[in-house]
Amino acid sequence: REYAVETIRSLTAAEENDRYLMTAPGLLEMLALIARGGPFLQHIPCEDKLSVVPAPPPTFEASGGIPGSRVAIDNTICVASDKARLHACIAIMNLSCGKSNKVEITGVPEILEGMRDVMLGRHFTKAPKTSSSNPSVPKSVVDEARLKATTCIKNLSNADANDAALLGTPGLVDTLGFVAEATCHPETGATTCSTHACLALMNLSISKANKNRVFRTPGVMDALMAVITRTANKKIDADVNPKDPSFEARVKACSALSNLAIGYDNKIPMFNYPGFVESILTVIRTDKAEARTKACSILWSFAAEMKNQVPVVRRGDILPALVSVAKEDTKTEARFKCVAALTLLAESPENAVPLLQAGSLEPLMHVLQEAGPDPTQWRGQTASWCVGFLMNMAQCDDVVPALLQEGIVDLLAPLLSLDHYQSLKAAMAVTFVCQYETGDKTYNLLRQTENVIPKIVGLLHNTLSGRGGSGYKYGVFTLRSSVGCIASLAAGPDFMKERIATDPVFESLLRVVTDYCVDGGTPGAIVGGGRDDTRSAVLAVRALSNLIGHLIPEPGCAAMPFGPLMDDQLIKALRSFELSTHPDIDNNTLNMAHSARIRVEGGKNMGTGNGSACSDSSPEDDMSNDIGGIGLSLARRFLSPFPCGMDLHVPSDQGNNTDNNTRPQTPKEEDAMSISDASAGSNSSVRTFLLTDSRTGRRYVVPCDPFGGRQFNDNRAWCFRRGRWCNEGEEPDSNFQWSDELQVAYTAALNDSSQH
Repeated sequence: REYAVETIRSLTAAEENDRYLMTAPGLLEMLALIARGGPFLQHIPCEDKLSVVPAPPPTFEASGGIPGSRVAIDNTICVASDKARLHACIAIMNLSCGKSNKVEITGVPEILEGMRDVMLGRHFTKAPKTSSSNPSVPKSVVDEARLKATTCIKNLSNADANDAALLGTPGLVDTLGFVAEATCHPETGATTCSTHACLALMNLSISKANKNRVFRTPGVMDALMAVITRTANKKIDADVNPKDPSFEARVKACSALSNLAIGYDNKIPMFNYPGFVESILTVIRTDKAEARTKACSILWSFAAEMKNQVPVVRRGDILPALVSVAKEDTKTEARFKCVAALTLLAESPENAVPLLQAGSLEPLMHVLQEAGPDPTQWRGQTASWCVGFLMNMAQCDDVVPALLQEGIVDLLAPLLSLDHYQSLKAAMAVTFVCQYETGDKTYNLLRQTENVIPKIVGLLHNTLSGRGGSGYKYGVFTLRSSVGCIASLAAGPDFMKERIATDPVFESLLRVVTDYCVDGGTPGAIVGGGRDDTRSAVLAVRALSNLIGHLIPEPGCAAMPFGPLMDDQLIKALRSFELSTHPDIDNNTLNMAHSARIRVEGGKNMGTGNGSACSDSSPEDDMSNDIGGIGLSLARRFLSPFPCGMDLHVPSDQGNNTDNNTRPQTPKEEDAMSISDASAGSNSSVRTFLLTDSRTGRRYVVPCDPFGGRQFNDNRAWCFRRGRWCNEGEEPDSNFQWSDELQVAYTAALNDSSQH
């Protein structure tokens, strides 16, 4: 039998023989049986003597998965010699090298069970070596057979189609973990067998569906941790030999752990797994090659889970490691992984101050300075993550002074005018920090962010809709980022409020508040939101309060322009928010919600009689007493020298000519209500002002020139909401109907302005 198996083994050495061997009837099953130790015999008492009868192989479950001797507990004896089993393992391993053979071999359950038993050292005359064995003891036949069996499983795991069969074989994944640890000695390090076991686990952990299953397999985590700990470099600056088994095993073990950490269900339990973070930090501290990059990738995965972000920083040992790599490592991808991790950690406001104190700002700003102002010339994604880091940090009030002092605005300003994905993040960061600054420079910066406002609004809308946008995927931005940016814009100058006081923005903000507190709220998503995202809800309420206050300066002076359904939903959501008792909601925010609700209710309850002009109208501008019920609210700023659009009214009095003359006149073509990234409108700009109907509160954007700069043969209609001529395929907003009374007020306003 031994010679026969050796002959088959010799034939498998030539790949051209595979097609004959693979089609030989019963050959694979027989090789599997011999590798397992069979044929198996069993002594059965019969008429006062023992009879020898054929028996099936002992099951894995019956033995509890532990290695067994040649004679099993149930008197089952394996007949094959140790050398015959080795030859069978080599034959199967050789066949498993063929790309076309892998699936067919895996389809034979006996082979997988046989390789498992060999790796465990079951039914051999001598037990295999373990991690506690004397390293000076030479290898035996059983150790060589275990290596071949492990290599065979490694080969089969290279085919994704085999995952189900490999994972479905009882005890096979457990055994891979057992072999990885058993063949990695604390003193001498890993062996080729350790590397192949880790590589098989790495392959099995690639598929998203497998990650949690492999992670939950008993012994796998402990085995991989043992490998990366025992193979750590004894000297940090020692030269690395890529062919060294310890080097290879450490890389494969870290790769397997990195794959597992990507699994959404694994991020929290892996972070909390006893001793795991310490072992990863050991790799980062002692390794300078690929294993270090994989270890940093694991920390990145931990930071991607929102519930991990604060605990990661609170540990105290992870943050210094990330900052150290970001500062020192300029040759490998480890720096990129750490910058990404720092960016994600900055998503939690609680981490902003510790991140600043840990010195994370310096290396990331240095990366941006080296990358230059043109994102199209950036190499890799590191600089992009740095912009995201600054955007996240800028959302924390406590660190804004430090960001301003370090020159974040000057660093990001060149990105604002670009038609590039980075301009979105840069504009958001500048918006966050500029809410604390005033003056012409800040005003000019905000003007530069104007062209990005539709993208910011689109980001909020896309995030709530669970989809990505131009240049980003869903999940890249947290809901808090887009809501917070809208809240900053809403707290800014009037021209910013005009740009975002639109139906889509109100609908999105309303949904954030509704999902948080109306009827118990809803579950959140990976980006936040829902009943657990108090921060986003607070920001949404602040934004709503400022925008409602802009549309209705005094309770009862005007109505919301979005219809009664929106009014009812706003009232319900704001009332529910007022009843919130969460400790992170302060009285100021509750008062803002109350004030906003009162204004909406006041507008909703307005009668049909003559109204009064809103409080932002001067006595000279108020013509409601002269024009049958139409309150003409010519804001003091209506003659400012800026081109068309509700978005271009400056927040100062007309008399302040100095400010107006020093501020940029940037023509805008976007529809003020648009949430898309595309620009709309004509090439020519039209100066406009506002007419406010005191009965409805609607603000009509009308041209200063009655002809609106339109060509004689241009038959497009004017939209009083958008404040421009409709584009092809567009229709005017039907909610803004022009009337004879409005025409009289419009004519009077033009006459009045011509006299001044």
